Amino acid sequence: MGTRMEVAQLESRMNTEDYRKLQGLFLDPSGASRSLSRSEFIHLAWSSVGRGSKEEYGLLFDSVVVTQEHRGLLLDIDAVKEEGRIDWGGLCSFLLLELSDKVKNTRTSSVPCWKPPRTLTCPHRDQVQKVLHLQSSGQYLTVSKGGTVGLRDGEDMSLLHTHRLQNSTVTPKDLWVTDMVLLHNVHKIAVSFTSKEVCFYDILSKQDFNCKYKLQGLKFTPWCLDYWVDPSHPDQAVLTLGDIGGQVSALYFTSAHISLFERRSMRMDSDSADIILWDELVKGKDRSCYTVTHQAHAPAWVRKVHYLGSLEAFVSCSTRPQSSMVIGWRERDSRSLRVTSFLTKRGVWDMDHHLGLNLIGGN
Repeated sequence: MGTRMEVAQLESRMNTEDYRKLQGLFLDPSGASRSLSRSEFIHLAWSSVGRGSKEEYGLLFDSVVVTQEHRGLLLDIDAVKEEGRIDWGGLCSFLLLELSDKVKNTRTSSVPCWKPPRTLTCPHRDQVQKVLHLQSSGQYLTVSKGGTVGLRDGEDMSLLHTHRLQNSTVTPKDLWVTDMVLLHNVHKIAVSFTSKEVCFYDILSKQDFNCKYKLQGLKFTPWCLDYWVDPSHPDQAVLTLGDIGGQVSALYFTSAHISLFERRSMRMDSDSADIILWDELVKGKDRSCYTVTHQAHAPAWVRKVHYLGSLEAFVSCSTRPQSSMVIGWRERDSRSLRVTSFLTKRGVWDMDHHLGLNLIGGN
């Protein structure tokens, strides 16, 4: 005996021309509508359509009859009621009902099964500046404007640990974090501050978030960060900065696994962090790191930066119409950039890049 699945498979195999042939079966030689009995329908459909088996057409007929009975679509003729017949309208009603049920089932299966809402403990007293996913552990790291860092479990989002970032350059009440990125290949985070510096914290140190390096002497406040690692050469990485003066800067690390910056007779501050001066990087005095920059957004703030490793280019945006989006192309075997600017009426506040589709979206 056939199953309902066989009917569905028969329907899915039939095309428009097959349904036109079925429609013609319900017309008599004069062109008037007629109904068919089970035996008539099976014989005519199987021989006319040339697709499917007699058992499948028999199951289709039975399904149409059941649907007609449930929806009150049986013809009001005694002979029809006794024998059980179907017409073209009944078959169409059945097919539409099946299609409607299929759409409903598809929507039901695609709706996510949300878990009951829960109230999470929040360690932050001011706005959250960044949320990072730590792929190695599956945990989440958050940082607020005031420098409070929260570590959350990746499964139930429970708060595992909190810490206040230390920066002796400013007093705690003047500490203002602007952005944070994960340097996953060296187990560090880079955090930018309004004190015109970027601090590098070790997230695997025995001491909580030990500050390893401080990049100081920036001309403008860094507002946004991005970090990229060469998948084929993890020792090579790029940290991109966008600042409130309209400048986009990139730090190229050439031996990240050994040391982000050259370990010379570095100066150290009260946090026991090595001091890296921006001017020395620009002048090429560090053999482990060099910089490239452009100022195409000036005087507007750079709102977002992103390094496109496949293109060796930097994409950035600002709310200045003339430089809404800028792509800085790295010239081959050179440290200079070729800049392309895009104009919009109101500028671009935010953007992102889809690696698979190779598309840049902004708003």
